[in-house]
Amino acid sequence: MATASRNAYIVVMRKFFVIITTLMLATLSTHSLAADSLKALQWEKRPLLLFAKSRSFAPLDQQVDLLRSYRPDLEERDMVVLSTTGRQETSAAIGYVSINRGTARQLKKRFEPADRGLTVILVGKDGGEKARWQQVVDPQVIFDIIDAMPMRQDEMRQQVETQ
Repeated sequence: MATASRNAYIVVMRKFFVIITTLMLATLSTHSLAADSLKALQWEKRPLLLFAKSRSFAPLDQQVDLLRSYRPDLEERDMVVLSTTGRQETSAAIGYVSINRGTARQLKKRFEPADRGLTVILVGKDGGEKARWQQVVDPQVIFDIIDAMPMRQDEMRQQVETQ
């Protein structure tokens, strides 16, 4: 009897460890997806990150409205606008991109936006921060920075050659 109950105990414990290991791996993969949130965009898109204290923050609305009026210019420069407000998850404000849960926390940790007001951060296709503003920024200022980048200049040359 002692051997049978010992074997049953071992079987139960093995199942328990398999379940715990599976849960730990699932948690780790979720965190790594969040950590790679911009990695999925690397070399494809230029994210413009908008951080604000809440969704109903007037400067955030003003920035998004300004950018929406330049949608063709954003598309031409392979840009996507992502918004992170308060404790909400990050969402695509302009353009489509799949965003994982936990992205807001990861982006806040990586880019350390101001606690108050609006923070606008331009990220290049290489994944690095290119510019930062603490107020509403004229889209043309953003476009001028992008258009001065060597990668963007190569893109513009290729567009001219294919026309």
